[in-house]
Amino acid sequence: METFTHQIQVANTLDVTAVEHELTILWGQTAGVDETSGDDVVMRARAANLMVYLIAESALAETHETIGELSKAHPCRALVMLGETDAEARDIEMFVTAFAPDDSHPDKKQICCEEVTLSARGHFTSELPSAAVPLLVPDLRVFLWWRNEMDPLDKILQSLMRAADRVVIDSADFGNTFSNLPALAELFEHQDESAVAVSDINWARLTSWRALLANFYDVPDYRTQLENIESVQIVYVGENQDEEIAAQPLLIAGWLASRLGWGVAKGVQTGADTSFEFRNQGRPIGLDFKRVERAAMKPGRLAQIELRTKKTSEASFLVLRSKDGLHLETHAKMPRRSLPGRTLPVRNRSTAQLLAREMEILCNDRIYEQAVKLANQMIASLKHS
Repeated sequence: METFTHQIQVANTLDVTAVEHELTILWGQTAGVDETSGDDVVMRARAANLMVYLIAESALAETHETIGELSKAHPCRALVMLGETDAEARDIEMFVTAFAPDDSHPDKKQICCEEVTLSARGHFTSELPSAAVPLLVPDLRVFLWWRNEMDPLDKILQSLMRAADRVVIDSADFGNTFSNLPALAELFEHQDESAVAVSDINWARLTSWRALLANFYDVPDYRTQLENIESVQIVYVGENQDEEIAAQPLLIAGWLASRLGWGVAKGVQTGADTSFEFRNQGRPIGLDFKRVERAAMKPGRLAQIELRTKKTSEASFLVLRSKDGLHLETHAKMPRRSLPGRTLPVRNRSTAQLLAREMEILCNDRIYEQAVKLANQMIASLKHS
């Protein structure tokens, strides 16, 4: 189902009344009136507030498209802030836009959403939160989609977090994993129980991987072998030969180690090769990252995870993504026998679909926070090696 939009530029950017007036005019233009009943053809509905902060104008079109798709499941008022800090100073400019499904039945009322876009450059970017927050619809949940690097001391982030019930990020977009994940861990470290919760779209992409790995531990015949895991190899798709590890493999390693009670002993990085040693009650476990090329998969995505026991009683437990990227497969090999595996289709959800799921969750994800903190410990061990 396609969407159609209308847009109006708002002259007085900091006048909330003026913005609401322009939105009313815009909805009138979008909706029209049913001549037989006198009712609006298009219904104006909002179930939540969504604030979006980004720093690159090139990401605006993609963001608008995502909000248009999101609005079908979550009608909302979206406040999109574009802050180009390093550009020549320019005061805030504002546009209002209406989204509505382009349905084949024009006499059928549709639920729509509205978007307010605010852009500023240079030192004027610091004023974006004070311009956007008064435009939030009262008594509705507020979500912040933060599309920038993580910095707990960022004044704009702090201001927007105070107005939000939940912050959504996508660690796949981190420009520098080895600085952003520690910054995220620091944010968790200083939060109390009442602090705003954080979601990571990239963590949601790992749900099937985590479930399949956890399923190995549900099989009684596997448990003895799994208690003696000696090595782990995590394979992921690399974009280049940078020394940094992508966010997905770091998060799955942090999750696995935190769930199994492994502590980081040391990390060693030699060019593109990175390995870690963990300890579990004094027993060493090795973990290696391997970078591969897969044309059918996006850079940074997981390709394979293998758990192995010691060679004297070799067993392996494998989860891999098929080379065409369309399926996840599991394989278990026990001493002197191989066991039947499973093949599951990969559900490649769009950013809008993943964002919609995160907007249905309000509680803190403590398991994610623990995975981030352990990934941060891994990064710290590399810096001290």
